[in-house]
Amino acid sequence: MVIPNTWVATPKGDYWEVSTQDGHFVTRVGGKEAKKNAKLIAASPYMLEALKAVVGLIGDEDLPDNGELSGAAVCDMVRSAIKIV
Repeated sequence: MVIPNTWVATPKGDYWEVSTQDGHFVTRVGGKEAKKNAKLIAASPYMLEALKAVVGLIGDEDLPDNGELSGAAVCDMVRSAIKIV
């Protein structure tokens, strides 16, 4: 299944290759965690859009604490992840 706004991870022998949906090369990943890392890289454009949508919903406010997680800490993590890009 191809999800819009994601890249594609494809096994290529000892490594995995990540490309855009229209076939442009992004990166090659090897090693014992190659499959997992390639799939994570391939999903990153979609995850970025999801994080931006979360910030769009919460705006400058923070989520409430739920007793186990600090809503403010979660919001800070989301905003920080977006700033990396």
